[in-house]
Amino acid sequence: MQVLTLLEQPPAAQALSSVLRAKGFEVDDFELEDDDSPALADLFGLRGGLLRVRCCSTGEERMYPTGSGSAWLGAFLMDLGGGHFARAARGTASAFG
Repeated sequence: MQVLTLLEQPPAAQALSSVLRAKGFEVDDFELEDDDSPALADLFGLRGGLLRVRCCSTGEERMYPTGSGSAWLGAFLMDLGGGHFARAARGTASAFG
């Protein structure tokens, strides 16, 4: 397992980064960890792995199942709409509009 900033991540992180930016969050305030180890997936009875999203400024974490047919991005959007990560750092307005 390796924790990287969202800007250093593959497509899942790019999607998450776009959502966070569109919702006005500071992207650098979030970490994404993709754990596809069989042991962890077996522990939770999942096919695939787990995606952990952590807000650095608040310490709040949420985990989402990944793998074939996963709707983790939809679940993340529902969490945002439900108030999770509400106290996270917000981005500043861009000089370009």
